Amino acid sequence: MKINSNITAYTTNNAYLINERRLSGASARLSSGSKINKAGDDPANYAIGSKMRAQLEALDKIKTNATTGSSVVETAESAVTEIQSMIQRMSELAIKAANGTMSSSDRSMIQEEVDQLKDEISRISSTTEFNSMTLLDGGFENKGYCRNVASVKVEQYSDQTSAGTYSMKLSYKEGYSLSSYGVSGDVYDVFGTIYPKISDVEYDEGTGEYSVTVSSESEGGAVTSRTYTMSKTELDTNKGKMTFSDTKDASKKITLEFDKVYKYTVSDGADMGTDGIKGASDLFGQLTDPGRAYYTTTRTVNNEDYVTVTSKNGSEVTLKITDRENTSKEGSEVDLTIELTGQGAMRLQVGVDEGEVLDLSIPEMSLSKMHIDDLDMSNEKNATKAINSLEYALDYVSSARSKLGAYENRLDNTISFVNASDEALTTSYSRIADTDMAEEMTDYTNLQVLTQAGMSMLAQANEFPQQALQLLQ
Repeated sequence: MKINSNITAYTTNNAYLINERRLSGASARLSSGSKINKAGDDPANYAIGSKMRAQLEALDKIKTNATTGSSVVETAESAVTEIQSMIQRMSELAIKAANGTMSSSDRSMIQEEVDQLKDEISRISSTTEFNSMTLLDGGFENKGYCRNVASVKVEQYSDQTSAGTYSMKLSYKEGYSLSSYGVSGDVYDVFGTIYPKISDVEYDEGTGEYSVTVSSESEGGAVTSRTYTMSKTELDTNKGKMTFSDTKDASKKITLEFDKVYKYTVSDGADMGTDGIKGASDLFGQLTDPGRAYYTTTRTVNNEDYVTVTSKNGSEVTLKITDRENTSKEGSEVDLTIELTGQGAMRLQVGVDEGEVLDLSIPEMSLSKMHIDDLDMSNEKNATKAINSLEYALDYVSSARSKLGAYENRLDNTISFVNASDEALTTSYSRIADTDMAEEMTDYTNLQVLTQAGMSMLAQANEFPQQALQLLQ
């Protein structure tokens, strides 16, 4: 027996301290509900859990971003819906004003209502805001520029259009189409109806003449048909207005009124390949037949041409030609360098990594952008032309609403995806980091018993040197 070194006490104390540390850890896990309270508890799972925790917090912010973005879209769409209703009302008024039974005073009152509606559209466009940011003034549209020709502007381009710098040749040819006003004069006397069928305007390159066929079918089945032919010089001289005598009765006359139209063509430019500049074919796909991967449409408003080039791959670019003659003289070509920045839209961060964004390109809802800033319903002819202008405006607004609706659906899907990801990731994180209370309570109870037993045995071990002293008595 030894009194200098109480080996039994040392052994018992070490066992007690081990159980006490384990009991302290169990207490921490039970009180916090977390299986890992410090890195030393489980270094590998601590690292994995930390990454998951960061992802979960990021997902919460993404959900907030997507929800806020959805609110932006809803705000914009509600305003566009009202604008659409007002344009529809103006369209009804234009149809009413185009009727021959309306007097000048009637049309004057119609014009007053149209002016008020236009003012309200302008007000909504300029005051619709979210978080003090105006939404419908074009500030959140994708931006683009023409680098080298001042009279060409990039009016707009689709979300599917790839950003970059493109070189393209632009040229146009003049032509004529029957105007929205159409046919006037002794129309009923010649065709038996004031609404005869009118063919498309055809152009014969061999003769250099335009022709149009007007026909109608009477109740007896007989067809009254007339083909009218005119040269470009005649149309230019008469400013598109041609009067013809009936072939059977020269006293009866019919007047055809034509609008000058401009057909633009697009091809690859001279600078493609220079400093990474791409060509029109890179933007729109195949530019020549067969397959015809693109088409162009032109709309002339206030002597400015709006040329829209659309391709099968979804790319669509609208160019605004403010000075036709100085941009591209008929029959010649001009090289344009177009830069599509891909910037300007409201960018929403909808993913946890860089580049996972959704760009909200919100169309401008101004009167000029919809080509209805100069609506005039003071006479039958202008009211008829206003019908076409308002038809374009309705198409423009419908397209804008469709675009906003697509954004809203995508954001809803993003929110659903984030919710599902959050649920799955939380489940995984819980398996790693959360305490199993039943299992931990069992261990805790066991450790309590061991700790109490260790304390009791330590007291017994401390009595052993006292027994050795009895040998000295």
